[in-house]
Amino acid sequence: MSNQETDITDLTTSEASDVQPVVESKGIRPTSEFPRDLTGLHPEQIEHHYKAMRNSHASLTRSRGQLLRRSRELSEARDRFLATLRSYEERLVLIGQEKAEAMRLAQDLHQELEAFDSKQQALDRLLQDLDEAKKESGFWGVFQINELIDRMRALLRGGRRSNG
Repeated sequence: MSNQETDITDLTTSEASDVQPVVESKGIRPTSEFPRDLTGLHPEQIEHHYKAMRNSHASLTRSRGQLLRRSRELSEARDRFLATLRSYEERLVLIGQEKAEAMRLAQDLHQELEAFDSKQQALDRLLQDLDEAKKESGFWGVFQINELIDRMRALLRGGRRSNG
């Protein structure tokens, strides 16, 4: 029996030197690490290379999946960014339109204020002329007062009559 044990030990030791160690996952490996031709290789060596290729392929598939996921996430982030950018552009356009409308309203208000100011000045002149006409007596004073009243009516209706 001891003779058989020695033979088994010798067999195991000799086979162990021919067989490569257990396949470790080294990630993606270049194809140059794998033999082109399997002739002359022991079945254990062929199995070793096969497992190494499977591990490399699994790592490559994982990396591809991660790349696809990151690409999808970046596309979604880009789309969200573009949507936000479009909403900002729309808001800027609306703000610009509101600003233009406010400028138009301010210009209209300014014109109305100028018109009111000119009417006020015309009314002040009429009142001064009326005071001067009151000081004068006679037909000419009554005529001037009637003329001033006509000018005042025209002014209050929105018309602009000259002083003459």
